Amino acid sequence: MAKIPKVEIIKNNIKHLLKEKNENQVSLSDGAGVNRTTIYNILEGKVSSIQEKTLKKVSDFFGVSYSEIQEIDFCKRDMENTLMSIDGNMNPIAVPLINESLITSSLNKKIGRMILGSPITYYFGDGPNIIGVILSSNIGNYYSSGDILIVKRKEIIKDSLLLIFSSDKNLDVINSGVDINDKDILIGSILEERYDS
Repeated sequence: MAKIPKVEIIKNNIKHLLKEKNENQVSLSDGAGVNRTTIYNILEGKVSSIQEKTLKKVSDFFGVSYSEIQEIDFCKRDMENTLMSIDGNMNPIAVPLINESLITSSLNKKIGRMILGSPITYYFGDGPNIIGVILSSNIGNYYSSGDILIVKRKEIIKDSLLLIFSSDKNLDVINSGVDINDKDILIGSILEERYDS
């Protein structure tokens, strides 16, 4: 992989910081005490090197270090900090794991209390009221014993599969567009499926 020249990193960082801090070339030039033509030439890629004193003024203006503005890709760093995935820096949420046999009795329990008294897993998403259901029996052709379903409790999300506790005392899965029988209990919308291998 080819190394990106420092001038290119600096140019991209200045563009990113201008946008992030709602500044422009004129405010940067005036605030940092750097000639407008110099700023323009840097941002248009018309320079092959940048004087140390110019770069120090620019980095001070933005409140970043002299070394950071040359070394760190701010756009990439900020994107990673907002990603909620294995490759991101946003913390996943802890999810209590509930056995299928205990699912109906846990529907009204507080998530925080369940996390303290249950095993947990992690979900790379956000929002309240999310649980993991450990299946102890098969659900039709959908899921097998040992699979884990990450479920948003008591909520119907459009175009998702719903986990319900049916009137025949078994867990079942239906499409969110299907009406729920009055005798069935909605567990919630399935957000993620983890298959037992």
